[in-house]
Amino acid sequence: MKRFNFFIIAGFVCLFPLNAFSASSLDELYRDIIRSDNRGYLPLFVKNRTVPGDILIDEESISSLKHAEPSVISSGNSTVNLSNDYNKDSVLAKARQQQWLKTIAAVKSNQITPFELNDITSRVQQNDPKATEILAWMYTKGIGVTTNFVTAFNLYKKAAALNVANAEKNALAVYKSMSEDERRQIKNHN
Repeated sequence: MKRFNFFIIAGFVCLFPLNAFSASSLDELYRDIIRSDNRGYLPLFVKNRTVPGDILIDEESISSLKHAEPSVISSGNSTVNLSNDYNKDSVLAKARQQQWLKTIAAVKSNQITPFELNDITSRVQQNDPKATEILAWMYTKGIGVTTNFVTAFNLYKKAAALNVANAEKNALAVYKSMSEDERRQIKNHN
């Protein structure tokens, strides 16, 4: 039986030589595995895993990398921005869209706060057609603001210029609802 065990241990030593387990780092272990998979040959991509530092980056640049801000790295006269502006912009656009949906819901439920009113008016100043139509409707109905047919009429005219469907009809309906004094204000304004 002892002789049988000796042959089993000798077989293991032949199949798995002791130097296969002598790697002192993960990199050496990786190289040993690649070497055993390729019949002792180590491909170039494994041989050249470490690039000489003087080819790509000098020591001064490495020390500046350690002390630089994580989003901007300066090397000589060039600056590299490591932050992903596209992701920031998409997150901001998504947040702005979510806020706009909340603003519309507040208008529908007649629970407008100054924050929502500010959101709508800032969009109107940026010539957003939907916001212009909503603000005109709010001034017509007195939702979140005091009823003002002159302002509503002017906003509907602006919405019509921004190609909002039925804005011209709505401006005419508001004009018909105006008093003579309000109509004079429009004529004096133009």
